[in-house]
Amino acid sequence: MRFSNRWLHIGTALAATVLEANAQLPVITSLSQTGVLTCTNLVPGSIASVEWAPSVTGPWHTNWAGLDAVTVDSNGVIQVDVPMFYRVRGLASTNPPPGMVWIPPGTFVMGSPVTEKERGPYDETQHTVTLTKGFYMSKNLVTQAQYLALMGNNPSYSGTNPDGSKPVSPDLSRPVEQVGWYDATNYCGRLTASEQAAGRLPAGWVYRLPTEAEWEYACRAGTTTAFNLGPDLRSGMANFQGGSEYVSGIGTVVNRNGVALDRTTAVGSYPPNAWGLYDMQGNLSEWCLDLYGAYPVGSVTDPRGPATPQYLPGYFNYVFRGGGWLSPGTECRSAYRGWINPVVSVIYYPLGFRPVLAPGQ
Repeated sequence: MRFSNRWLHIGTALAATVLEANAQLPVITSLSQTGVLTCTNLVPGSIASVEWAPSVTGPWHTNWAGLDAVTVDSNGVIQVDVPMFYRVRGLASTNPPPGMVWIPPGTFVMGSPVTEKERGPYDETQHTVTLTKGFYMSKNLVTQAQYLALMGNNPSYSGTNPDGSKPVSPDLSRPVEQVGWYDATNYCGRLTASEQAAGRLPAGWVYRLPTEAEWEYACRAGTTTAFNLGPDLRSGMANFQGGSEYVSGIGTVVNRNGVALDRTTAVGSYPPNAWGLYDMQGNLSEWCLDLYGAYPVGSVTDPRGPATPQYLPGYFNYVFRGGGWLSPGTECRSAYRGWINPVVSVIYYPLGFRPVLAPGQ
């Protein structure tokens, strides 16, 4: 096939960076005589780059404006005009990183309806959110074992009794807790560096905390009820203060026989949501990337929290979500928002986190 008097070589010019050795490569399916390249088997909503060269042997370049950041459509396909030899680099749509699931791009209604009992009347205002890029999210909260292996310490209460009496045996299968926002972001940064050094990340992809919108979108997994488990949260459905259940249309209901474990449980101890994510409601509240602020008015795309504190100048309050073993049912709702300073009060409100893997932003 010819174009602009240059032979366009397809077979040997294809290469890809993937996360696992056995992952399926992107597949170049066609190249029209007008130079339209079609490539399939990429992650929907992710970013790919098209490399070009003056000959089939290279040298390869990525600095052609418009081809260095191509959005993959909802079918895992890119189509671009490219009058050179080329190769495509991107994450394949199969074989996600270990312990993570792919969350596709999409649109959802964030916040809670006015009919949802015990909602936050001022900070849960419903609005439509579109996430244009998909991302991977950890199936579980980061465990004590994972944190210890990467960071070299285990700050969890279940690892060391804070007052020094009756030391508590660590349970490395439980989520790490007593971590501040900076601890969580440092973990993500160190994990990114480690995976990049091992050659397991495509250029530009990083581990980070989820934005608040990404977290709620992933938690809901297509549901519109108060919980991703349904309209009610009863004792035994998740690790929360089971004596304070939540029932749709009523709100908090006292169950004197409700289970309150008063501790975390091993990750994955309760059923996942529809997208395969565990403990999105209960066990530990989870840090998000965003500063706390009022929701935007109307429909928004790829929202981020405010750049500076909105209510107390200089006092940075970051959002946490999901509720934990200390929480009553109402604080485990998908729309519930909590916020706290990342440095102070961590020991009084145990928090954990789960990373996402996405193109850097």
